[in-house]
Amino acid sequence: MKKTALAVCVGALLAGVSLSSQACFTVIVGKDASATGEIIIGHNEDNDRRIITNQYWVPAADHKAGEMIEFEPAAAKIPQVAHTYGFWWTQTLAPEGSSFSDGFMNENGVVVVTNNCNITIEEKEKFNDGGIGYGIRRLVAERATSARHGVDIVIELMEKYGYFHMGRTYTIADKNEAWQIALLRGHRYLARKVKDNEIAFMANAFSLDNVDLNDKENVIAAPDLVEHAIAMGAYKPAVAGDYSDFSFREAYQPEARRIFPRNKERVFTILEMLTGKEYKDVNDYPMAIVPEKKISVEDVKSYLRGHSKFEKRESGWHHETMQDICNIGTFDSVVFELAQDPLMTVAWRAAGRPSEQFYAPAFPLAGPAAAQSYMDWATGTKAQFHATPEQVSYSPDRTIYTFLAMQNFLDWMPQDRAVFEKDRDAYEENTAKVVAAAKAKAQLIAGADREKAREYMHAFNVASFNDVLAKTGDWVTRLNQHAIVITRDTLSQSETGTVDVVLLSQKGFDATKLDVSKTHFGSPYPDGSIELNKQMATPTKVTVRDVNGDGLDDAVITFPVKGALAFSFKDVVSELYLFTSVNGEPVAAFDTVKVIK
Repeated sequence: MKKTALAVCVGALLAGVSLSSQACFTVIVGKDASATGEIIIGHNEDNDRRIITNQYWVPAADHKAGEMIEFEPAAAKIPQVAHTYGFWWTQTLAPEGSSFSDGFMNENGVVVVTNNCNITIEEKEKFNDGGIGYGIRRLVAERATSARHGVDIVIELMEKYGYFHMGRTYTIADKNEAWQIALLRGHRYLARKVKDNEIAFMANAFSLDNVDLNDKENVIAAPDLVEHAIAMGAYKPAVAGDYSDFSFREAYQPEARRIFPRNKERVFTILEMLTGKEYKDVNDYPMAIVPEKKISVEDVKSYLRGHSKFEKRESGWHHETMQDICNIGTFDSVVFELAQDPLMTVAWRAAGRPSEQFYAPAFPLAGPAAAQSYMDWATGTKAQFHATPEQVSYSPDRTIYTFLAMQNFLDWMPQDRAVFEKDRDAYEENTAKVVAAAKAKAQLIAGADREKAREYMHAFNVASFNDVLAKTGDWVTRLNQHAIVITRDTLSQSETGTVDVVLLSQKGFDATKLDVSKTHFGSPYPDGSIELNKQMATPTKVTVRDVNGDGLDDAVITFPVKGALAFSFKDVVSELYLFTSVNGEPVAAFDTVKVIK
């Protein structure tokens, strides 16, 4: 399997461990900038290739002395603490493992999400015993009593083991404060507390800029952070010994990464949404602003659904690349309202691209519905870096595929988008009223019995998920009007031949009128650059015959197997989509096939 150049480089050091999560977008609203008076954290998790998400509640646990934790096989093994806290876990399950994509909120109300900020000047820095990657966020979830404690845990891990990724920024927040901590390959870091009156935002380049290194209460830097940048030739103070002009992002990240379109355009998009002004200079935009109005949860949802005005959208799909905040690689989106009582925190989650999904509310500390995963948490933990083909295979019984199907259809069908958006907005407006009433009732119950309140809130979570699943299922039924048949049960990655796909005609639908120039077949997942799979197959020929004997001619479309299976995985039952146009109307349909070597 081919990977990006960075993944290949670092993966070699980690004996092949995957570094999935090429992207992401995060919004942090301070409590004084928030319309609710609560800190709001919004996050889009963006990834490449085949990604399946699950939601778990991992219970608190006591551990035996000498117990060791192993995450990536080549990373450092870490001693476990005596007690770990319970937490909601959003798992990113990938066939080759995923080190940097999971989200967490623990029972103390500590939230942790991250953004990839790779390509830095630190590609040659060393780490100890294999270093740490996935363990950073999982250990914060297991151990942190507060956001600041979470930052301290990260720094301790950095100093002891070092980081094996070239660079990321972690957001760690609780009801009182939110921190951003940028990590560099090796042992260096920079943390800054987001001010209460700010909204901070970042895509996939370091956002921390000219921070006040003398503000020891709100800024924490590795002891030699500035001196190392000077030694590397990445920073030269205007006045010797005066570091007030030090810019972390300019010193440690090459401009090429900061000006990369998918990074700068997403930041510029949210800035224009916030200020009404157009930003153009990648070296002259803020890491946070004081907004002119209070920011609501609905506002944060709209930011996470943001689209770039510079995206061309010429391919037929609405999402083509990563220039949109909500983009082709967004597999999970969440907005946290961090309540003073963590039990009352509400998380709004979309199980995919939020512009093509419904945000559904849940109380994280009451745990997800059982249907939000198809493994128990212990099995899921073992699968994180050792997933079997069956665990990542398509099954209609796995609810995540309903959500993925809806966005795959909707993305190709602009004629249905406006109707969906109206339905989505009405649904979420009504659901906001429902969750407010549920929260008020939960608070009443909690005054007498917090465990009873938790049971009530879990029942709400189950009902909320069932409701959004039903809404999404209705849309899939509406959009999935046509049928295809892949004429073989298995396809081999080593094949150089072709496969026939039949688009079946039906009353009022003549499949033979398809537009060959607008016909594609293959995986709906993004490629390693988080762009639409550019290797998707196009027809080599189309023939006409009545395949199913109903008296109607069907279209038999021949595709090269290589394109159809681009970025596929051996032994995985995979959904392959036909995207085409018939009589000028976009048409999409899918069938499944087992991929073999």
